[in-house]
Order: sequence, then structure tokens, then C-alpha cells
Amino acid sequence: MDYVPVPKAGRLWYSKADFFRPFRTATGATAGENIIPLYDPTLHREAVDEPDLKDLNTALATLVDIFPDVEPETFREMLSNLSESSRVEIVTEQMLKSDAKRTRKTLRKLPSPETTAKRRPRPSAHTALPTADAFRGESYKKAVKQVLYQEFKTLSHSSIKAVMAEQNYSYTQSRPVLQQLAAKSWRFSLSNIWARRSPFVATGEHPNIMMGDTTTDQTTGVRRTGSAQLDQELHDLFVTPALQQRRQEQLATDFALASQLNDTEAKETETLFDCECCYGSVTFEQLAICDDNCHQLCFDCVRRSVNEALYGQGWSQSIDLQKTTLRCFAQADQTCHGRLPGNIIRRALAEPGADEDTWNELQKSMASEALVKSGLRLQRCGLCQYAEVDEVPSLKLRNARGILTHIVTRSSATLQIMLLFLTAATILITAPLIMIACLVWMIITLVPPVAAITDASWSRVYKQRRGLKFECRNPTCSKISCIRCTATWRDPHVCFESEKTSLRTAIESSATAAVKRTCPRCLLSFVKASGCNKLVCNCGYTMCYICRQEVTSKEGYGHFCQHFRPSGGRCGECERCDLYGAEDEEAAIRKATQTAEKMWREREGGRQGDTHTTQLMVEALISRTGHGRWYEGLLDAVVDAIAA
Repeated sequence: MDYVPVPKAGRLWYSKADFFRPFRTATGATAGENIIPLYDPTLHREAVDEPDLKDLNTALATLVDIFPDVEPETFREMLSNLSESSRVEIVTEQMLKSDAKRTRKTLRKLPSPETTAKRRPRPSAHTALPTADAFRGESYKKAVKQVLYQEFKTLSHSSIKAVMAEQNYSYTQSRPVLQQLAAKSWRFSLSNIWARRSPFVATGEHPNIMMGDTTTDQTTGVRRTGSAQLDQELHDLFVTPALQQRRQEQLATDFALASQLNDTEAKETETLFDCECCYGSVTFEQLAICDDNCHQLCFDCVRRSVNEALYGQGWSQSIDLQKTTLRCFAQADQTCHGRLPGNIIRRALAEPGADEDTWNELQKSMASEALVKSGLRLQRCGLCQYAEVDEVPSLKLRNARGILTHIVTRSSATLQIMLLFLTAATILITAPLIMIACLVWMIITLVPPVAAITDASWSRVYKQRRGLKFECRNPTCSKISCIRCTATWRDPHVCFESEKTSLRTAIESSATAAVKRTCPRCLLSFVKASGCNKLVCNCGYTMCYICRQEVTSKEGYGHFCQHFRPSGGRCGECERCDLYGAEDEEAAIRKATQTAEKMWREREGGRQGDTHTTQLMVEALISRTGHGRWYEGLLDAVVDAIAA
């Protein structure tokens, strides 16, 4: 019989239920004593925000939607100092007044392309405000402070409070900053003299995390902190990854055990099959059959063939792009035209121990190769391998009211003036205009060259309406890129921003070098503002501003023309420089900028390796997107006006 400790004084059992708990200390035993409550995501729902806090978050979400380029921290500071009435209106008015005076702290920081995929989605009318940017309740702040106090005992409470205030009291964002501070803390450095230990606790040693073990019946969970929001945050940060890892390890262990038992049973019953590639013996579950001659191939050979096709030299030999699958690679029959079913290949690549991304990479590579060979005009995502057919929809005409509204409100002045003349002419000669319109429509419909010009005009108008923003519909990408420069889209977006800076720098440097002069003795650069062309440097060197030749003391002003010219102009008696004549600096600058632009085009064209891409970049940077022929601009305006 197990030993039951007897208290020194008092009743042994307080109730009948205590009689059936022989392993608990009876003294002071009450319901729930020494029981640590754990957080259950299915039972403990997040508490409803306070009314004032809910109104603040609603106002904050509205302001972030109106001003997406402003940090939410700026709105939080402004809203917290305003009364409940007209919060959004007051902040909006202040932001519009101080639009030109926004500092770097006020504006959002543009993320790098590497972190764009991991950033939070921008709030809009259809998405809620991210929790990390919203106002926090007092219960959440208090719970986060207590948890961080227990986790980072080597840091002072003032440091923890400062980091919490910087990160909007978010535990997920405050913890990495505090970990860096704890690693540099002098308290931790002194403690390392006596014992080597981590400056912050590990996941299994977290004061609010109970990590169970599969060998025992311990439960993995989060000790409740008093805030359901923080409990959910801790559960997602620590418990969920641990449970997923444990489940993956358990599945791998179970699969290995099941495979071992299956192999043993197959050997005992002599039901093994020989692979016709490596000639090894495998079970029926590890076998793939081609659809032509029923060749038997093991899963290991299938995985090796796929890896060789993806990362080696066997793509053209192993992959069939017409059926987007793997060819039969049996060694006994090299002429087999069979194919392996896609579901069998996926099952072979999805086994525990294999790379889970190999199947996705195989599908992406086959789809990309098939799209290239299809010859279709595609519009690709600049950030992944997703592509869409760049199909221009058929031309649909607006109604008469829509055409008139578009011309009056959005068309150029030239087309509006033409509309006035056409209206006046229509009043006078309606029937001939109708006949001309019918004749033009027949020419467009029946004459192929004219139809091609019209289709090209509609294609330009459609692309102009569509804009440069491309939204990728690939679930694993879901990013927004630019069609022209294939870079990540940021509002406001500037195509080829870095190339534009390099072009501007090259042109400015060439323009400056075209008008400045440099002393060859002291290397001082200068520009003449007025006076004669005989220049004396600070070091004593004398030179001609026009030909840049040294003017010796013996030569003096004899270097310049001494003939009298009543009418001015170039001297016809000698070839010497003019004393007061000035060179055409505008022409020199224009020639230097043209040369710099030509050199930049050649350099960027060689770097890009694509003439079309380089032409788009040059047009975007130099703003030379004019129409190729004289009539294209007017034709595009007419098509834009009549097309729906």
C-alpha cells in the first residue's frame, strides 16, 4: 500500500472527494490548489475590447487606410491626445496641412525586396488592422510586462518598459529586441564568469510554457497569464511550432516502423519486386509502373531521376513536356515510350525523409518550360514564376453618352475641339458623316492592314488603361510587381529608380565637365563667369579659356587675335583665339549630354542583355514614350473615346 503523509494537526479530509485523493496533501486542501490552469485556444476566446479602445482602433484603421504611407505610431500618438468626438476629421485635417512637412519618422519605411514577402498586408477596406499596430488594452500590457520580467531577469525593469513602449507593447516584437539587449548586458557578462548560461531562457524553460514529453503523459501548453490575447500569442509563438515538429517526428517514426514491418512481412512471404533500374528488391508499396510496358521502378530511383532532372543534366532526357511527367527509365528497355503517372511521382516525393519542395519545383519547371514552348504572349510576375496569358480583350464600344462624357472630361483639347467641329458639321451634313463612318468601319473590318493598325491602337489603349501594376495570383507569391521594370510595387512607384539615378549622375557629370576648366598645375577646377579669355590661376599658371593652351609671359596677349573687326564674327586673317569671345556653352552641354546618354545606353544594354527591356528602361527614364508615327496619337485618342 502506498504511503500517505499524515498532517501534524487538523482534519485529514475536508470532504468526501478528498478521501479519493490519497496522493494530495490533506492539510489546507481546497478545490483547485496547486493546479496550474493552461490556455486552450478552443475554449478561451479573446475578451471583447473596451468600448473606448474599440473606437480608437476603428479610427486608427480608417486613418491608416486613408494615409497608407504614414506610420501607425504617428496616428496612435495623435488619437490618444484627442477627445472622442471628431477624432478622424481632426487628424485628417492636421495630416493634410502638414503634408509637405512630414519627417522620416512620420513616413513608413520602405521594406527591402527580401522582406516584402514576409511583411504584413496593408490595411484596406477589406482587411482588418494588424494587431501589432492597434491600441493595446491594460490587461494585455500588464500581462506582457509580467511575462517579460520573469523571462529577462538580467535586464532592468526600466529597459523592458522602454522596449515595450517602442514596440507598442507587443510581446512578439519586444522579445527579439530584449534578447539582443540581454546578450550585451553587463549583468550577464559578470554572471558568465562563474557559470556559462544563456542570457535569455530557451523555449522549454520559458516561465509560461509547459513543454510536455511524448514518453510521459505531460501536456504541452501555455500557463494562463490573465490576458487571452497574450495567451494566444504565446501559443502561436512557442506551442504551435513545437506541436507541429512533434507531429512530424511522430509521423516519420510511425512511417519508418510501418515500412520496417512491411519489409519484414514481404520477405517472409516472398512478395518482393525487382526494380528494373537499380535491380533492388522493394515492396509493392514502393513501386512505380510505367503506362506502356509496365516496367517496375522503385521510389528511390524515381527520386534520383527527378533530382537529376532538376539539378543535373537529365532534364531533356527524363521529362516529357507534352504530358508533364517523368519518362520511363528502365535499363532493360531503352526504347520504352512509357510515362510514370503524376500521382505516383508525387507519392514518391512526398514520403517522409524526402524533400517536400521537390514536387513543387518539378511542377514549376515543367509548367514554365511548357509555357515557353507554347509560344503564347505571357505576362509574368516579376517576383516568382507565375504567368498569365497577356490577352487583349475584344474592342467594345461605349454608348453615345459615355463617349461624350469621356471626351468632355478626360480627352485632350485637340479631340474636344474636333468634337465641336464635328458637332457643327453633323448639324449641317448628317447623312454624309454617317456614310463616311460606315465607310471607315467597312475599311477597318475588311482591309487587313487597316485592321492591324486599329488592333495595335486598341492594344496600346488597353495597356494604358490597365496600368503597370501586376497582381500575382499565385497563392505562394501574392505579390504586386511592375510590368515594365518587374520590381516590387511600392506606392508611389518609380520605374528603374536606381537606373534613373545613374543616368542623371552621368548626364550631370558630363554637362559639368563640358563647361569647366582645370588647371594642369594645381588641378583646380573653375568656370568663367565674365571677363576676357586670358585666365590666371591662383598658383600663377596662365591659360586660354577657349583652347586651354598655356599662355606664357613672353607671349602674353599675342596669343589672341589683334585684328580689328568692325562687324564682329570670326577673324578672316588669322586662326588665333578671340580675347573676349565666348564659346557656345549650351551647345557644348547639349553635345556632352547626348554623348553621355549614348554611352549609358550602350552600357545598360550590354548589362541587361535584352534590347526590348533596355528600350523600355530608356523610355521610362528619359520620358521618350511618344508614338512612333504621326497619326498614332490621334488614333489612340479616338479609340480610347469610343472603346468601352
